[in-house]
Order: sequence, then structure tokens, then C-alpha cells
Amino acid sequence: MKSSDVTGLMYFAMLSPLLERLHDDGCLRDKAGNRTLHYDQYCILILLYLFNPAITSLRAIEQA
Repeated sequence: MKSSDVTGLMYFAMLSPLLERLHDDGCLRDKAGNRTLHYDQYCILILLYLFNPAITSLRAIEQA
């Protein structure tokens, strides 16, 4: 998969500020303090998958 295969990226610049308030959701339950993927980032990855059905795994997202 190439980065040119990924579509819908222009919408993420508009969506990121809207989802930013979700960044710390659920962090109070993280007793270990080792959270690396926050809820806003998870939402962006889900939307990326919906815009690009060819992306079926986090590995494919990482390669793009």
C-alpha cells in the first residue's frame, strides 16, 4: 500500500480540532500511565478505515 492509495485526508485537518477534546477521555482509568493511543487518535484511525476500505489493519496504516 502506498500513501497515494489513502483518500479522505483533507477532512482530517477539519476533524482533528473537533475530536481533540476526546484526547483525555478514559485517561483517569489508566493506572499504569502508559497510554500511547488516545481516544481522539483512535477515532481518527476508525474514520481513516471508513474512508479507505482497503486498509484492514494498523499495519497497513503504518505502511501508508
